[in-house]
Amino acid sequence: MKKNNLKILHINKFYYPDIGGVETVVRQYSEHLSLYDTVTVLCVSKKFTLKTRKETINNVKIIRSSSLGTYFSMPVSIAFFLIFFKIKNEYDIIHFHEPFPLGSILSLFIKSNKKIIITWHSDIIKQKLLKKTVEIFQNLLCKKANIITATSPNLLNFSDVIAKYKSKAIILPLSIKAEKEISNSDKGYILCLGRLSYYKGIDILLQAYEKTKTELRLIIVGDGEKEIVDQIKRFSKTSSKEITFVNKFVTESEKTDYLKNCSFFVFPSTAPSEAFGILQLEAMIHGKPVINTNLPTGVPYVSVDNITGITVNPGNIEQLSSAIDELSSDIHLRNSLGVAAHNRVLSEFSDEIVLKKLKNKYLTI
Repeated sequence: MKKNNLKILHINKFYYPDIGGVETVVRQYSEHLSLYDTVTVLCVSKKFTLKTRKETINNVKIIRSSSLGTYFSMPVSIAFFLIFFKIKNEYDIIHFHEPFPLGSILSLFIKSNKKIIITWHSDIIKQKLLKKTVEIFQNLLCKKANIITATSPNLLNFSDVIAKYKSKAIILPLSIKAEKEISNSDKGYILCLGRLSYYKGIDILLQAYEKTKTELRLIIVGDGEKEIVDQIKRFSKTSSKEITFVNKFVTESEKTDYLKNCSFFVFPSTAPSEAFGILQLEAMIHGKPVINTNLPTGVPYVSVDNITGITVNPGNIEQLSSAIDELSSDIHLRNSLGVAAHNRVLSEFSDEIVLKKLKNKYLTI
């Protein structure tokens, strides 16, 4: 394929080495597309700085605008708008990643004939007042967009915004590099791993695990909100069960080891802020069944009830406890669900498949 046949501008709040779920996807898309096209990312510096910085990482050009800081998880920058006005006409396609309020506001300044792609990662869930205001600009951006990609059918139907634009929407799930070989290792522990946020359902997991009959220990790996970290530490000391808490963000190698060697993976999120759950894929590719929750987002779309794992209602302690006991006591069920989980990633969520679809959409826009 001819290189540099398109000039593409990605718009997102942050970019690598800043870490986050959306940032990981933007990096994945940008680096893949840079194999064929000229790719630039316009983002905002995470911390206060008066200097706009330009750099190139893995063939992707990054413009980090100066920043007045980050407030309520949202960066504030005047330079971000000035830079966009200066460079917007240089690009064939502008790719927005939502939700990002500063990016949404740019919808006011884009001509309707500009080629636009939106990747819809999630609705704004927690900040109700901000949500109502930003949706005005998000709707305008969606009206001007050529293609809107949703990461799951569930998200497309659930979203207050993109459900109105189904005629221009496609499903393009998140993806991972899919290994063909399956892991047979099982070192006798239940794993919960990831950032510890309010919607992760850790309190529900702790209470459910306490009610189980399983002899498998529970390992929780991650860091995040202090209230949740303190809760896990207190619970671990008083629990009658064996709970190991690894309170840190692990390296990719460490994460892989935890996933490869667990008996099964628990993903007990309780709120729609959990829009997809890519960690499920990372467990599934190693042949591990997943216990997840029936959120109205992509979470139960990734690992399917009774096919690749068990799905319970969010916040339901009794159902989660029963699911843990069921998988703990039946190794043959774990193995059969794990094989199906591995195969589902290979057929639906591998980089090879998903990123090819992404590139094809760029060519047909």
